[in-house]
Amino acid sequence: MEPSVYIPAYLEREYLRSHEGLTCAARELLHEEVLQDPARYATTDHARALISYGRARERLLRELDRMEDLPDDEFDRKREQLFAAARQELHRIHRADPLCTDAELVDIMLADVPVDACLGDLMKLEERVRGRLGFLPGFDEDAPHFWADGGPQDDAERTRAEPELVAWLHTLEAISQLCLASARYRAAADYARRVMRAQGYPNLSAGTVLLALARLEDEDGFFACAREGAACGAGEDSPWFLLGRTILLYKLGRRKNARRALRDFAARCDGGAFYLLNPTYLTPYLPVRPPVREACELAHQAVWEADGIIVDTPDFTAWAASVDGVEDASEDFARRYGY
Repeated sequence: MEPSVYIPAYLEREYLRSHEGLTCAARELLHEEVLQDPARYATTDHARALISYGRARERLLRELDRMEDLPDDEFDRKREQLFAAARQELHRIHRADPLCTDAELVDIMLADVPVDACLGDLMKLEERVRGRLGFLPGFDEDAPHFWADGGPQDDAERTRAEPELVAWLHTLEAISQLCLASARYRAAADYARRVMRAQGYPNLSAGTVLLALARLEDEDGFFACAREGAACGAGEDSPWFLLGRTILLYKLGRRKNARRALRDFAARCDGGAFYLLNPTYLTPYLPVRPPVREACELAHQAVWEADGIIVDTPDFTAWAASVDGVEDASEDFARRYGY
């Protein structure tokens, strides 16, 4: 979830708690003003830390976008400098306010350490944050949507306005992604399933589960997850399902069905064939999947996340390139987007 969503929701809730009795019109005006200028309503140290984090993350992503067209050597050098500067700022924010968990989370993810070391730090962070959430009124880790009372709409509103809970969900997503990348497929699915339970927290964690189950050749679990994922955008029309189904059928040795699934993926996911045959750099998730501007970005994310599985599946890419229509779809996309 973007800071531009959950930080204003938190600030609005805190303002309403200290200003009871506002009319509906006043509430609507407050909502618009907080969205336009959240810093104006940041009146506590915690609120100001959240604002600082949002600005630091926005600068980081903006500078990464500006570096896209640099030569490789210059890109690597400037990215290292950018990450070092961002880590200093994030560390300062977290030191000033230890409850600004997202600052610590992104700081950990920017560290130049092996995957296992990063994963270990994230798991320690998750344990600490979960412990603090236990003191949050109404929070229940075992409840369907993490709140002990209230309906789905109420649960969604409470989640959006609770930065510590949002940061915990971010941490779970980050762990599930690293587990997938490091071939810990069952753990990846377990962490991602916890994220799927949240209401009011947009995510595509079902996609992580689908890829993990495809790699584990769990056909029944895969299609059951696709039915669950339909509610959050990672169902049978998503690139994660369409690519995961192809991988699953290929690994099960059902090549005729796998070819059909691959052609379906190439036809229905703009850019899917191109990114599958031409691995392309993707800006790191900081801390989780960013919102997409074009549909082809979803296909890019799905293929990027499946990279370790694809590399670990002998001859998959060469086989994919040999399937009728796949190279044509890749070349057509490349022409349209100037690759």
